[in-house]
Amino acid sequence: MSRGTKDSFEHLRRKIEELRKGGPQILGPGVRQIGEEVMTDVKASREGRGVPRDRGHLADSGKVEGPEDLVVTLAFGDSSAPYALYQHEVLDLNHRVGEARYLVRGVERWRPNGSSVNRALAEQAAEVIRLASKVP
Repeated sequence: MSRGTKDSFEHLRRKIEELRKGGPQILGPGVRQIGEEVMTDVKASREGRGVPRDRGHLADSGKVEGPEDLVVTLAFGDSSAPYALYQHEVLDLNHRVGEARYLVRGVERWRPNGSSVNRALAEQAAEVIRLASKVP
């Protein structure tokens, strides 16, 4: 392998390492935004959609955590997690407002073309490319 090729690979390795270190900080907000959009949809209970709602305690427990290593967690229930799981998993419950599998179905309904998240992710991708071009 020629010296020039070795130098090129070393340069590329340094760029990849910088991106690896900076990627989660740059892309994390976009991943968080997707989680927030899904949670907003799920908490907006309506007939046949969203978290089942009687007094609103279950809906109030919904939260988005993270990102940590580009992973965002969406959860319901806190101390009443068994109740949240029961409402989520039992398919033959009759919900006047909301639906079974509310969190999974919220994720399934999310579409990037229907939200501002596309623009945010494109801006973040452009920032990653800009930063990568500055790495020596």
